[in-house]
Amino acid sequence: MRTVKTLALSLALLVYGAAALAADSTSQVIKRQAPKGITTTFYACIDKAGSDTVATAACLSAEKKTQDTRLNTTYKALLGKLNGKAKDGLVSAERAWLDFHNKNGDFEVTLYGNEAVADLQLTQNEIFRLCERANALDKYLTIANDQ
Repeated sequence: MRTVKTLALSLALLVYGAAALAADSTSQVIKRQAPKGITTTFYACIDKAGSDTVATAACLSAEKKTQDTRLNTTYKALLGKLNGKAKDGLVSAERAWLDFHNKNGDFEVTLYGNEAVADLQLTQNEIFRLCERANALDKYLTIANDQ
């Protein structure tokens, strides 16, 4: 009898959990995985796009441009604050990060494949990497500004 109650409770929790997950919007699912710094405009765009893959791709493209611009702007600001070894170190680290970014993207293409849904996931992954790097550079810029 105890096993039946445990099984029934487990099944009820599973069904409730699945229903709660289904109630989440796409942007809420993405937000749980996303690094800090992804724009609210992106999340609103994703919700508006719904199941329209062309609209979703447009949202991803716009956010990729935003994050890439953010990364480049922060990099240039940080580069302007540094001198000597610190400046050389930043340039070297950024080149290494770009190499990693490109190689990781190439690897993911082989892993995910070339389907339309895979392309969307690959772009999201790239956006997250750009955002994470911009976040790191923001942190370094804060440190450089405090010195």
